[in-house]
Amino acid sequence: MPALITLATFTTPEEAHLLRGRLESAGIPAFLHSEYAVQNMWIHSNLLGGVRVQIAEQDLEAAREFLSADQLPPPMEAVEVPCPACGSHRTGPDLGPRRTSLLLLVLFTLPWPFRRRRWKCQDCGHCFKDKPAGAGGT
Repeated sequence: MPALITLATFTTPEEAHLLRGRLESAGIPAFLHSEYAVQNMWIHSNLLGGVRVQIAEQDLEAAREFLSADQLPPPMEAVEVPCPACGSHRTGPDLGPRRTSLLLLVLFTLPWPFRRRRWKCQDCGHCFKDKPAGAGGT
């Protein structure tokens, strides 16, 4: 059996599984150490040393090369949505209906639908129905 070395340590098994999956998709076998112990005694995760992702010693260089080349794409730039009333760019989704719906659900167990595509201007308080055409996003 080849000697195993620890490539990374995580506090939760979920994070360790993500790295293990990425490594195995590149053909690098990876193993999780202390996964079940941390899962069963999560409060002692730091005491146990966390969940360790281990690979064979001969795969270390291949894993480093893969992880350095495997970068996430850059995040999309935010699109400013101008207010149709005052032209301000300080707008955002209107969370009022969502909060009211949640309150009704918690207090009266009454599901109440809310409008999903409402925007509100922080300067003038104007609410408008949807992002203007060409604003992008969903």
